[in-house]
Amino acid sequence: MTDETELSRLLDVANSEGEALADLAGCVDRLHQVQAARAALARLDAPSLRAALEARRSALGEGSVP
Repeated sequence: MTDETELSRLLDVANSEGEALADLAGCVDRLHQVQAARAALARLDAPSLRAALEARRSALGEGSVP
């Protein structure tokens, strides 16, 4: 037999489906953004990509790469 604490936990979990689906939808949206960003970066020519990476390194304080 399930005790009261476990029953309460089970009810909470069962009632959280909507929240779980919303979280999942947010993760899927983020994944689509990641894939779109990678595709856009893949279309850049090498000098543009190199310049963008160097600018990002400088902005993050990592200096230049030899």
